[in-house]
Amino acid sequence: MGQRGAILPLMAISLAVLMGFAGLAIDIGYLEYQQENQQAATDAAAMGAAQRTFADNCDNPSDAISAAYSDAALNGYSSAYVQATSPPSSGPYANNKCAVAVTITKTKMTTFSRLFGLTGLESTQAVGLANQATGGSGCIWLLDFSQADQTNFSNSSIQMPKCSIYLNAFANFSNSTINAAYIGYANGTNNISGANFENATPQPMSEVPDPCSTFSGCAWLTNNAPAAGSCSGNLNQSNANIGTAGQTSCYNTFALSGHSTVCGIIEITGNQLHLQSSTITSCSSGVSFVMSSETNDINFSSATLTLAAPTTGNTAGVLFWRPSSQSNSVDYSTCVCALTGMLYYPTSQVNYSSNSGNFTLLVFGQMNISTSIGLNIGTPAPGYGSSGGATLGE
Repeated sequence: MGQRGAILPLMAISLAVLMGFAGLAIDIGYLEYQQENQQAATDAAAMGAAQRTFADNCDNPSDAISAAYSDAALNGYSSAYVQATSPPSSGPYANNKCAVAVTITKTKMTTFSRLFGLTGLESTQAVGLANQATGGSGCIWLLDFSQADQTNFSNSSIQMPKCSIYLNAFANFSNSTINAAYIGYANGTNNISGANFENATPQPMSEVPDPCSTFSGCAWLTNNAPAAGSCSGNLNQSNANIGTAGQTSCYNTFALSGHSTVCGIIEITGNQLHLQSSTITSCSSGVSFVMSSETNDINFSSATLTLAAPTTGNTAGVLFWRPSSQSNSVDYSTCVCALTGMLYYPTSQVNYSSNSGNFTLLVFGQMNISTSIGLNIGTPAPGYGSSGGATLGE
């Protein structure tokens, strides 16, 4: 009897321990489930805030913060549990005005563990981003990261306060003055010695994709690019009117000088496009220069160009287009350029050096604008220069 009686307390203790472990397992599963729900609510609040930030062009952080609180409340978390800040004060997106950091902290009451005074304090974080990777009002897209040292903004002055710069690599910003809504870089380390960033400072981001497919004119050209050598005539004229509104003119090589006017779609399927030492304007309905993979000699040096892309038709919004298969450098140096529309050289280095210039949308491989002063890049029209609006930070 004595031995049997001694077993009963041991069994009771063992049963209590087993029940404790079972209760702990239930509580752990419950906390994990609640943590997943809370993280989803945090992500949703950060995305909602980023979408609001995108709509406001990164100019109204109070609206973004209000959106974060509203979205969190929709998922069951009142403002007592939520902290939203824009721009974030720390982390990889610190001082990025296009970022919103959201933290939700809430104590989860357990069933069994609280008998021992244990509760779960769950804190989840997320950062919502506008104008990063998915687009936004992007005005400069520099896509190539294989020759990362070729992008140079040193000693330049650029005003683009309502739009963004995307760098898939990094850049030399030394002694430059840059006013941009957002500056993102994906790889490497920037040289910012002596740089004056009047608005956004460079922030890390994910690599951006080529935005061409998100613009109807650029996407159409990708699917309807002229074949190399498909046009036979060579143009070499001065003081001429070239092209017709709404129609396509096709040339093997194209050299235009003097005071001239261009119009419609101008295809160049040979190796040369020269507009240097000229004064050229577009007609009222606009012009698109469309090149083939063979067009490797482009020179606009010492030209005065006042050109605008068509606003309707297959090539709407595209001013200069060359396929990604041709990567030779492009020379705009000393050009006095006022160019409205997309300049698309996605795998090329574009060189520009001038004391003035007005642009809308630049999609290049790399860009060298060292010593260029007085460059102005205007905000694209709604939906132009935008391939999305918001994403979650990594």
